[in-house]
Amino acid sequence: MDQRIKDKIVENGVKNLKKFGYPSINKENILTDMIYKQFFERMLKDNLDHGFDDEINSILEDMKK
Repeated sequence: MDQRIKDKIVENGVKNLKKFGYPSINKENILTDMIYKQFFERMLKDNLDHGFDDEINSILEDMKK
């Protein structure tokens, strides 16, 4: 599993949610804020089976902590 890929996935999640209208989101609160986390979790699950499943599943596990 590649940490750089995980970081890029989180970075892209932040970009997507900013475009969706959440200007205060950042790479820390996307994994901890209840609302941001729910949106990001859904985005991650929608991207399973399209590559990078190990990294996505690792991020999902990190979000449970």
